[in-house]
Amino acid sequence: MKRLSKWFYLGSMIGGQVGGVVMLTAAAVILVVSGILSNFVVNLSYAGTWALVSCILLLLFGCAAILFGATIWYLLLYRAWSAIQDGNASTTPEKAVGFIFIPFYNFYWVFKAWYGFARDYNRYIERNALNTPRLEESLFLAFCILFICGMVPFLNYLAGLPFLAIFIITANRTINAVSGLLALQAGTINK
Repeated sequence: MKRLSKWFYLGSMIGGQVGGVVMLTAAAVILVVSGILSNFVVNLSYAGTWALVSCILLLLFGCAAILFGATIWYLLLYRAWSAIQDGNASTTPEKAVGFIFIPFYNFYWVFKAWYGFARDYNRYIERNALNTPRLEESLFLAFCILFICGMVPFLNYLAGLPFLAIFIITANRTINAVSGLLALQAGTINK
């Protein structure tokens, strides 16, 4: 496997989410400012038509950007689990990603997928006596807890900024860890 591009993964995940939120917010602002919410049925003018088209396009592109960023996040999870498959990993890359899509079970599975990855990664480097930095399991645990808090109404407002910070840190550390393992497995770095 090729090493992971930090710019691609972090840029896509962060850029997709931030860009998507900006476009969705712009669509909402255009709707409110143009008065479409109150006057659309009564007075559909030329300006109202363009505002409506702009909103629809912003909504579509915003949702596409968020979906793209999330897809890259799942791809990172898949690649991370793929890098430590030696017969002793607690799950497979397919399960790690696939089980996150099961409603309600995903509250448990996000811990297995991300916190479990950090634990399995550390065990992998110990088993194979690799000279590479360990992942901080507590950081990945905090990521999972904040991820769950982000799904709880009203609590998500408090968890949003800490989640974003820890998300960036854990994604960066995961990319570094997987890239380091891939370099070791390719033989470009000595054990």
